[in-house]
Amino acid sequence: MAVLFCWFAIVLLIACAVFHFMRKRSLACWLLVLFPASLCARLLLDLARGAEKLGQASYHSDLRVLPFVLAFLAITVLAALRPNWRWLFWITWLITASICAVMVLLTFFWKVGG
Repeated sequence: MAVLFCWFAIVLLIACAVFHFMRKRSLACWLLVLFPASLCARLLLDLARGAEKLGQASYHSDLRVLPFVLAFLAITVLAALRPNWRWLFWITWLITASICAVMVLLTFFWKVGG
C-alpha cells in the first residue's frame, strides 16, 4: 500500500508542475489538494479504528500529526482558490515534494536490521 501511495504522490507532483507550466494553474492547484486530502483521510481512517486495534502510541502519534495535516490541507485549498498566487502554489508544492521525499526514503530505502 505504501509503495502505491508513493507512486501516486510522485506522479501527482510531476503532473501538478507540468499543468502549472502549461498555464493550467487552476487544475494544477486542485490536483495538489489531493495529496493532503489523502493524507488526512488515511489519518482519520487510522483514528477511527481506535487505540485498541492501532496501539496506544500510534493512536496518540496520529492525533499529534492530524492538526498539521489539516493545516496543510487548508493551505493547499487556499492555493487552489487563488490560482494566480503562484508563490503559494510553489510553497505548497515544495512542502508536498519534501513530504513525498521522506515517504520514498522510508518506503524504498529504509532497512531496519541486518
